[in-house]
Amino acid sequence: MATFKLEVITPLKKVLEMEVERVILRTSEGDMGILAKHAPLVAELAVGEMKIKTDAGEERFFVAGGFLEVSKDRTLVLADEAININDIDVEVARKEAELAKQKLAKLKEDRDIAVTQKALESALTKVGMVEGK
Repeated sequence: MATFKLEVITPLKKVLEMEVERVILRTSEGDMGILAKHAPLVAELAVGEMKIKTDAGEERFFVAGGFLEVSKDRTLVLADEAININDIDVEVARKEAELAKQKLAKLKEDRDIAVTQKALESALTKVGMVEGK
């Protein structure tokens, strides 16, 4: 199968750079699959799972926020957060979810509620991904 270059970058570091056969991830418009020679595209990323298929197998990542850019010979994921599923501590994610739920119950301003809802969604998605391995 044909391959293409995938780069995943967060504000803190380059998470990965490798040749892949396929990437499936969640955008604000829904789940999207990318193969070699995909048409150019820019999309907003949503909180969700990214599956990467290589000749060695499949890797799974939690991805939250940012943008996807597909060009002729590479796909660039600029994410607010990207974590290999094997590196997610499910207990920490559960605690993050519980803290977000408690904070959400006390908030009054729309902006604060939206930020906390995103944190809750991220934490619950991490837990769900690890438990659903």
